[in-house]
Amino acid sequence: MKTSITLFLLIFSIIGFNANILWQNELAIRHGVNIEWFRTAAETTDGGAIYVWSDTKLGERDLYAQKVDAQGNLVWGAPLMIDGKPDRQEDPVITKTSDGNYVIAWIDFSIDLDGDVYAQKINNAGQLLWQTGGVPVCAVPGVQISLNIEPDATGGAYIVWVDSRNPGLDLYGQRLSGDGAAQWALHGIAIANSSTGDEEQNTMWADGTGGLIIAYALNIGGAEDLFVKRFLADGSMAWPQVLALSMADGNQSKVKMAPISNGEFVFVWQDARNIQSDIYAQKISLAGQVLWQDPFIVFSDNSAPLPAPQDNPRIVQTSDNAVVIVWEDKRLDNQNPDLFAQKINATGQKLWNPDGLPVSTAEFFQRQVRMASDGNGGAYMVWEDARNGNAPNIDVYAQHFNAAGQELWTTGGLAICTMPNEQSGGSVKVANNNVFFSWMDMRNGSVGLYYQVLNATGAPLLAANGVEVFWGLSGDAIKDQYVVAARQNDVVVVWHDTRYANMGSQIFYQIVNLDGSIDFVDNGKSVTNLTGSDQLTPQVVVLPDDSFAIVWEDKRYDDSKIFAQLLDPNGNRMWGDMGLELTTVTPLGQYDPFVSYDNGAIYVGWSNYDFIAGTFYLHVWGQKMVNGERQWGPDGIRISALPTAQLNNECRILGMSKRYFIWKRADPDDFTISSLWVKLVNPDGTSAPGWPNQGVPVSTYVNSDRVQLLPQFKPTAQGLAIIWQDMRGDFLKSLYGQHISSNGAYILDPLGVQMTNSNHEQEMHSMVVGNEGITFVWSENQTGDPDIAISRFSHSGQPQWGAFGFYLSPNQNSQESPWLARFHNSGLVAAWSEFPGEESDIFYRYINPDGSMVGNGSQILCNAEKQQYLPVILPMNNNEAVVIWSDGRASGKTEILGLYAQKISNETVSNNDSVTPPVHSFLLAQNFPNPFNPSTTISFSVQDNSQSFELKIYNVKGQLVKTLYRGHLTQGQHALVWDGLDDQSRLVGSGVYMYRLSSGNREEMRKMVMIK
Repeated sequence: MKTSITLFLLIFSIIGFNANILWQNELAIRHGVNIEWFRTAAETTDGGAIYVWSDTKLGERDLYAQKVDAQGNLVWGAPLMIDGKPDRQEDPVITKTSDGNYVIAWIDFSIDLDGDVYAQKINNAGQLLWQTGGVPVCAVPGVQISLNIEPDATGGAYIVWVDSRNPGLDLYGQRLSGDGAAQWALHGIAIANSSTGDEEQNTMWADGTGGLIIAYALNIGGAEDLFVKRFLADGSMAWPQVLALSMADGNQSKVKMAPISNGEFVFVWQDARNIQSDIYAQKISLAGQVLWQDPFIVFSDNSAPLPAPQDNPRIVQTSDNAVVIVWEDKRLDNQNPDLFAQKINATGQKLWNPDGLPVSTAEFFQRQVRMASDGNGGAYMVWEDARNGNAPNIDVYAQHFNAAGQELWTTGGLAICTMPNEQSGGSVKVANNNVFFSWMDMRNGSVGLYYQVLNATGAPLLAANGVEVFWGLSGDAIKDQYVVAARQNDVVVVWHDTRYANMGSQIFYQIVNLDGSIDFVDNGKSVTNLTGSDQLTPQVVVLPDDSFAIVWEDKRYDDSKIFAQLLDPNGNRMWGDMGLELTTVTPLGQYDPFVSYDNGAIYVGWSNYDFIAGTFYLHVWGQKMVNGERQWGPDGIRISALPTAQLNNECRILGMSKRYFIWKRADPDDFTISSLWVKLVNPDGTSAPGWPNQGVPVSTYVNSDRVQLLPQFKPTAQGLAIIWQDMRGDFLKSLYGQHISSNGAYILDPLGVQMTNSNHEQEMHSMVVGNEGITFVWSENQTGDPDIAISRFSHSGQPQWGAFGFYLSPNQNSQESPWLARFHNSGLVAAWSEFPGEESDIFYRYINPDGSMVGNGSQILCNAEKQQYLPVILPMNNNEAVVIWSDGRASGKTEILGLYAQKISNETVSNNDSVTPPVHSFLLAQNFPNPFNPSTTISFSVQDNSQSFELKIYNVKGQLVKTLYRGHLTQGQHALVWDGLDDQSRLVGSGVYMYRLSSGNREEMRKMVMIK
């Protein structure tokens, strides 16, 4: 432990703390609630129902419950938090216990990223009866998922889950007492753990004597068979061996069970021993005896000329010593299942039509039925129904069959909820002769939880279409589709939002103030009213009066088209509630919108499919907007105005700056060969003086390895500075730059200037410009983990900080997606994503105008759970900066991304001599290989050799291990090998070591690992 603590302190002497963060809490610009509903419901002893779900309203995913009554009241007021530990808690199950309380179990990721099993007990008053955070049921390494739960006879519960500890997928279980104590072995006992296959799907029931009976599917190489076991209260097996329920040819799966009188149980399953799957059943005694004929077929039409599948059976016990079975059936429609039902008594007699009774045969599908006994020999049923227009318009319907099989409610199903969009995941519970239905509801675009109560006659007791239990925003902000822009005293944030995914994703926007507040409603305003189609790839530009224009790709027509919206300084729509089309024609497709502003006009560019010589090719088009009017004709102007013979060169826009357009042009004979082109246009859309109609290539390099990608560009006093990824020579991405004057002339070498030369792949770059030159950051992979580096060139193309520049952070973690910003005093700040472990956080570092670093290392801006990506920095007029990033703290089964922000101060020193280059005596690289055994190479470059150098190696206690070099060095690249020996020529042990290179008052330190 001492070693761990020492290493922690040593590392955090390199990684600074976030003393420069100005807001007490990060600002959630866009964060959803993201309800997950798993039909977790229980009837209560006082005539109500309890519903359990997980959501992310507090950031990470937590577990909540609510109690409702038959009058539509939320009995507990605000939802009851069942558990809110770090990371996520999800997939709950609930059972009513023998003492009138309720046990809830869930999968918990607070300690193990693979998930553990926890449980909590609550009473009818909404009080937690066990320890805060729940009791651990299973916390062994490996995946634990797919819970099942049933009450025991003493106020506790049986909990079963799928477990990968062995590895493979097995079933494990635990019995908790009424006070939450584990009654079986720590972390559970093996319920089914065959060494030859996987056990997952299962069904279980309390056996009526204090024990448990469970059936499960064993999957061996894709072939599934069914087995049954019984366990006593002490966890021992009640039967001498496992009982084979079905081992016929084909797969037997989807097994379900229900108790019947005299300690007997009926099992039903989907059976594929014939051409199509059928519904089979069997009754088992408490002693493990098979009581019905074998096989017992509930329904099969395999003798029909065109047999259809019957799938997904469900079963419920009735009060007259029988069971009702319902299944999905395609006998009437080979695409969409209907629902059929059968009732079978204890002796195995089918009491309803031998072919089953139709529950619903409406148009489109009926599926996912759930049932509850009516206490009078019949059953209530609820299902998902697509009769009203098919998906995504899915509704909830229900039916009540009496003991004789008569439909007591509307024939074919009674509508419980038919609101727009999807309602699904229905459950049914009966309390005090009232029937409680609950479901997941997307009537408002995002997921909510609703319920309805009917009396036995089918009369609703609540408002039509149900009462809301809880609702919150769903979806997320797409990671690589958010843009930001600074106004005079605040920040505009625009993003692609999937909150209404079933009605079409939309573009939203928000204003972030410098005090950490927002101007509009939580989670932003939409750029238009709902169109029913997707909007994506937004771009934004701010005008001098703080109004702002947004452009996007819109799919409301058959083909994508570019739309625009102007928002006044208060965020009000100026170009109508549906946005403005940039062209009157609707071509085959318009993509990649960009927008800029110059001298009173808004300029928009996009990629447009043009029909040329019988084929569609993408070309760059533009439009100018003044006062909402198109200035370049009804359909804009082609910007990439290639010669007629070259119109088969595809051109796709990559960006705009004022009246500059930049695009990628692909070789018609080989689309992998591409070059970057730039063009400046006059206000009337014609080519500016000195600029050819087809534009100017950023580089005159024309060899077959011409691959130019992902330009970054900024306007300068002379024209436009551009940095791009270039694969010439070795097909590794290297950074090249160009500076093109406003009259279309090359300021730098026409071939372009290589900005760094290290023979390693360079990508993900960002740049700023100022009087001092062109400064840029990038990610470079030298040893397997990319690091962030920074460099500067003069406007004339001369390196200012050596041939390479230098690394921003000595942390030995993977670093990516850097963003560089420049303060008004010429100081710099960079932010990036870094992986201290399996998940990325946001780090940042200040750089003085002369390139010297502020502080001893990088600082953590955000290290919330899950991933944080793609930071963007906006310096403000008050010499502070707002940092915005894509944040995955709400993620779980799938990644769910929000947008967060934080404000940082300016810790850099003003430099009035903006052209004075810094003096960096050396640049230290990461050792290679790393980890190593027993030797490794430490490389570095020397730029100023006026002072002597020392290269020393330390252990994690800070003790000197080896002085590898002391003395003067020549300028250039150097590499020294450490053979793993200390100063006494003894081989050191495995562990973490630090190597430090120093010269004068400058030093750099990095970490390395020896593993024997």
